[in-house]
Amino acid sequence: MKNLKKVILTTGGTGGHIYPALAVAEGLKIKNIDVLFVGTSIRMEKDIVPEAGFRFIGLDIKPPRTIKTILKYLKGVWEGIKIVYREKPDAIIGFGNYISVPVIIGGILLRKKIYLQEQNANLGWTNKVFYKFAEKTFLAFDKTYDDIPIKYQRKFEVTGNPLREEINYVSENEEKERLKLEDGERVILITGGSLGAKDINDAVIKNWDKFLEDKKLRVYWATGDKNYDEITTKIVKTKMSDTVKPYFNNMINIMAAADLIICRAGALTISEIIELEKPSIIIPYNSLKVGQYDNAKILEENNSALVYTNAEADAAIEKALELIKNEEVLKSMKVRVRALKKSNAVEKIINNLDIWRN
Repeated sequence: MKNLKKVILTTGGTGGHIYPALAVAEGLKIKNIDVLFVGTSIRMEKDIVPEAGFRFIGLDIKPPRTIKTILKYLKGVWEGIKIVYREKPDAIIGFGNYISVPVIIGGILLRKKIYLQEQNANLGWTNKVFYKFAEKTFLAFDKTYDDIPIKYQRKFEVTGNPLREEINYVSENEEKERLKLEDGERVILITGGSLGAKDINDAVIKNWDKFLEDKKLRVYWATGDKNYDEITTKIVKTKMSDTVKPYFNNMINIMAAADLIICRAGALTISEIIELEKPSIIIPYNSLKVGQYDNAKILEENNSALVYTNAEADAAIEKALELIKNEEVLKSMKVRVRALKKSNAVEKIINNLDIWRN
């Protein structure tokens, strides 16, 4: 029997790093490739990846900031080298952040083919350090080329972000039908990601009466876990059609049905908005380190989203209430966002892996 090809995927820490890796893993599995994940033994990937049915090795590492964590991290790098030596992968794909460094170093030292994937508009620290050693780095957005010296640009390819498979099968009309919307009823989705966003939530609470007044408006509001109880005590009334929850497990379906989305600017959220062709009002998380402002700018410069700062969250919500009634503007935002769509990122990434020849 022919030996199975093997690919190690390495990342972790947040959903923004883990879910693109899982989307690629599913694609590799269909092609009968043996997939191994390497992450940490303490962050969310230790549960998410095995639950998705993939083999997982967790390294005991944290960001190397104190002498204790630096020593632990160096031990993690040694572990990473040993994993690569033992597993003998045909390729390694790193999806960014400090967690992927040990296996990437192992890959460089043991001369394995290394690939990187960048979810955000700007290259993250790990990808900046290692792209020179990679066969190719897969980019979510064309804008990232601005960060890259011309002589290295051939080592990069814009594929879009790998998104979960189900996004290819949702249809706006079907999802609207499923919600049994009344004639002329519009849908607004408000979400700050799985953790919620206090500034967005506070601004919604402040304007809640206006949401209640509009009988033709149906609200889906994902408050985030830690804010949910406090919010439900503050908003005594809701319309029968409104749904307020900590998070929606069927988020993709609700996004597909929405006429307008109010959200943060995480890389995956932006990619999903593009894929589903949705008008949006974006309030980026204001830490420069996270890079959300640059993600949001991609849609703003394309005139397919309006971007507000945290301090302007009230104005953003007021604008949303006005915009949701303006069908013409929503339609033109929708047409513009369509221009940013890329074809299937998972397929593009897998086809670009040089593992098919012996």
